[in-house]
Order: sequence, then structure tokens, then C-alpha cells
Amino acid sequence: MLINRQKSLLLILLVCLAYLAQPLVADEGIEARLAQRLQSIDPRLNVISAEPTPVEGIYRVQINTGDLLYMHQEGEYIFAGSLLQVTERGLVDLTERAQSTQRQQVFAALPRDEQVIFPAEGETLASIAIFTDITCPYCVRLHEQVPELNAAGIEVRYLAFPRQGLNTPGEQLLTNVWCAADPVDAMNRAKAGERLADQQCANPIASQFELGRAQGVQGTPAIILPDGQLIPGFVPAARLIQELGGRTL
Repeated sequence: MLINRQKSLLLILLVCLAYLAQPLVADEGIEARLAQRLQSIDPRLNVISAEPTPVEGIYRVQINTGDLLYMHQEGEYIFAGSLLQVTERGLVDLTERAQSTQRQQVFAALPRDEQVIFPAEGETLASIAIFTDITCPYCVRLHEQVPELNAAGIEVRYLAFPRQGLNTPGEQLLTNVWCAADPVDAMNRAKAGERLADQQCANPIASQFELGRAQGVQGTPAIILPDGQLIPGFVPAARLIQELGGRTL
């Protein structure tokens, strides 16, 4: 990224500036100014949104790369990293909180028919999204525990994330699953090591890959919890069940 991460500098900023109980209302003029300043640095950067933070004059800016930046309202200063609030109970990561809220909204809006879904048994107590790749050993290991998650009332929604990128053999393996007549069965067979027949069809793999990158996914598996929290890497089913309040088996 164009800016080095400076969490310590942000912490100093937060300690020195007064915390405002009521955030400022977003200003279209400020958003346009910040967008113009970013594009003067790199014309490829576009502002998706600019929202005021609790720190006076500092805006949280979502850009088209999926990154969050913090910019002074005049566009003169830019910070990258986590915005931390100092409280009596310790530090609160306001950046992760904002990203989690945004992820909640994004994943709630995803069409179910574009995902490979393993439903919960009985009442659904929680639903998690997992960015997966057929070539990923830890994805295979996690998939072996999906029946345990389902039995505990946890629905698993798979999204495609070819970890080697688009137009790779890994993308074709995912395409074979998404294009199958029964994607659930195809996912089971592919994760068990069976090589499925190559297929082509209209599918959401490229868009899901870009979505994952925009949400901070860098590898697989990547688990999105119901509150929008992103957990990178393998997590045992027992820990996920405990975290999500699933049924004890």
C-alpha cells in the first residue's frame, strides 16, 4: 500500500485530541475534496465512502482497493492502520468495528443461490461464511468438520476464493464445483480429493474473489462470523461452536 502503517502515531493522535460524543455529519464537499486529493496521488484510487470519526476533523475513507484510510478533512494528512480509542477498559479498535459492521451488511446481501450452502440440522443458531479453495489443505481439514458444525446448529456458506488468483488451475477446480448439478455433493467430492470433470458456466467466482480481497481476505480458509468479524485460517469446529453458542454435542 502507498502508506506505511503507523498505529503508534494514531494512538498518540487519539490521546491528544478530544473525543467527540456526537460525530460530525458527513459532508459531500469534504468527500469530494478527499477524493480529489487521493486521485492526485494515484488516479486509480476512488473513494467509496467518507465518514466522520469521533476525532474532530478526521474522516474514515473507504477506497476501491478495499482499504480503509484516515484523512484530515482538508486532505493534508493521511493515516493507514487501525484507529484506536483509549478507554478506561483499554484500547478499542474502531477500524475493526467499522469493518465488521460493513461485512455484516455485505454478506447479508449476498444471493444464497451463488453460494454452496451446508445447512444446519434443525434450527439454525448461526450462519458463517467461509472463503474456500479446493487446493488448500486447511480448507479440506475444516470441511471435514462441517458435519459437526451443522449438527451444532451452524450453517456453513461457502464462497470461492482461488488463492493463486483468477485464471489459474485453482479457479477451474472451484468452477467445477459451482457449475455442478449438485454443488454440495461436488464440494464434498472435490474436498475429498476427487478430480471433477472440467466445466464452464456463468458463475460468481471472480466477483467473490474480488469481494474477499476487498474485505481483507489474503488466504484460505477465511471465516466471517455473524457479527462481521474476519477470522483468517483454520479454526477447530469445537472452538467455533463455543464462540457462536451452538448446541453442545
